Amino acid sequence: MRDRRDLLAAFERMRGESLHAALATVVQVVGSAYRRPGARMLLCADGRRVGLVSGGCLEADLAERARPVLESGAPAVVSYDARTDEDLIFGLGLGCEGKVEVLLERVPERGDGGHLALIAHCVEERRPLVLATIFRSAGPVPVGARFWLVDGSAGRADFANDRLAEELGRAADTVLRTRRHQNVTVETAGGPVQALIEPILPYPQLVVFGAGPDAQPLVRFAAELGFDVAVVDHRPAFVQTAAFPDASQVILSERGFVPELLDLGPDTAALVMSHGYTRDRDYMRQLLGSELGYLGALGPRRRTERLLSELKAEGVVASATMRARLHAPAGLDIGADTPEEIALSILAEICAELAGRAGGRLRDRDAPIHGTEGGG
Repeated sequence: MRDRRDLLAAFERMRGESLHAALATVVQVVGSAYRRPGARMLLCADGRRVGLVSGGCLEADLAERARPVLESGAPAVVSYDARTDEDLIFGLGLGCEGKVEVLLERVPERGDGGHLALIAHCVEERRPLVLATIFRSAGPVPVGARFWLVDGSAGRADFANDRLAEELGRAADTVLRTRRHQNVTVETAGGPVQALIEPILPYPQLVVFGAGPDAQPLVRFAAELGFDVAVVDHRPAFVQTAAFPDASQVILSERGFVPELLDLGPDTAALVMSHGYTRDRDYMRQLLGSELGYLGALGPRRRTERLLSELKAEGVVASATMRARLHAPAGLDIGADTPEEIALSILAEICAELAGRAGGRLRDRDAPIHGTEGGG
C-alpha cells in the first residue's frame, strides 16, 4: 500500500517537471518470489528509485536494463529464472526459487499521463480499477497496451482489437469479483497475447474511535503501512490534529455518533478504544450493523460481552458475519504491553483479517505464502 502511494507521488512530481522515467512492473511469477505481479518500481533518469520489485536482488540490474528503454521509449520484458543456478553467473544470487518477468517501459507513455495517471485518479476517487497490461504479443497489439475497467462499468482499451478486448473484459470481471490477479493468454489472429490483469483497489481505511495517547502510535503505524486513517472522539480536548499529523481526518463526534461521512465498507477496519464504557457502547451500537471488514475493541473479553449483551437487550444484534469479524480483545497474541507493541499487534491482526488470513506463523503454513497466485 505504502509503496504505491510513494510511487504515484513521485510520478506526479516527475510529470510536473515534464520528465520521463522507466517503470518496472512485475507481470508474471512462476514459483516463489518476493513480490507478486503488479509490484512496481520507478527508475528515474537521475538514478533515484521508488518502490521495490524484489527483495533488493533485481533492482540494480533493472536500472541498467532501463537505460535503453528510457532512450528509445520501446518497452522490454526481462526474465529472471532462479529455479536453476544460472542467475549466480550474473551475480544476482536470487533468494527465491521462481521465475519473475518484469516489464520495463517509459512513463508517461502518453501525453495524458497514461496508465499511472489513471491509477492515481481512481485511487484518489476511491474507485476500484482493473487494469490489463499486455506484456507479450505475437500480433499487432503492442507490448504495453492496456485495457481497463473502472467501477465494474464497460471496459475501455487503447488498442483496436475487439475480440482481445472482449476476452480481457471477461477476465477483468472475474478479477474484480475475486480481487486476485490473473495472467491470461488470448489467441488472436496475429498470434498469442499474454496479459497481466490486476485489481487496483482503494487504500484500506482505519477508523479509530478514541483519540487518547495510546491511539497515536496506532495511527502513525497504520499511515506508514498505507492506510487512510480517521480518528473520531467525543471529547473536544482530544480532537487535535497536531496529535495525529498522519491521520487523514480527525473528527469531533458529540454523544458518540458515528459520522455519516465515513465509509464503513468491507475495505474499512474500525477500532473502538475510547476507554469510556458508555461511549464504546454507543459506537458499537452503530458499527454492528455495518459492512466493516474488521471490527475491534480494546479491553477484556468480559467487558465486550457485557456490552454486546446490553445492546442485544435493546434489540441490536450483530449478524453472524459481523460476529466473525469482531475481535475483542483486539490484536494478535505477541505479548504486547506498551502502546507501540499493542499497535503492532492490532495492525497485524487487521492486515490478516482484510487479507483473509488467520495470522499464524508462516513456518506453520502448509501452502505458498502468497496463496496460489504467484507462489510462495
